[in-house]
Amino acid sequence: MKLGLRPHPKKRSSRQPDEPLRSRLLRRMLRLTWKRKRRLAVTNRYEVGMVISEIATGLLFIAGSILMFYPHMKRIPTVLYLMGSIMMLLRSGLRGSYWFRLKSLESVENKEAGPEGDWTR
Repeated sequence: MKLGLRPHPKKRSSRQPDEPLRSRLLRRMLRLTWKRKRRLAVTNRYEVGMVISEIATGLLFIAGSILMFYPHMKRIPTVLYLMGSIMMLLRSGLRGSYWFRLKSLESVENKEAGPEGDWTR
């Protein structure tokens, strides 16, 4: 080798340094997609439960109200009203558990997001 001349450096492909970044971005996108699908599945389950609970509560109160017109049936409407009240209490519990479930999913996401936080919203 002559003095003063350096060997020509090999050219790097422009795609080579980006591959780790691309794979990290792809993994992050897949993780975020999975989290969104999980949150949507939880939301859908609780929404179905709440709608069914509201329909059942309404039917119990309507049946109790109709049976109140018959004087010889006093015990059955009272039981139906009591069951409707219990269903209202269960519906509140269902909403509370839904809220806590979403909060637990968000706390898991925040722990995985790292110190920079989640800026995807």
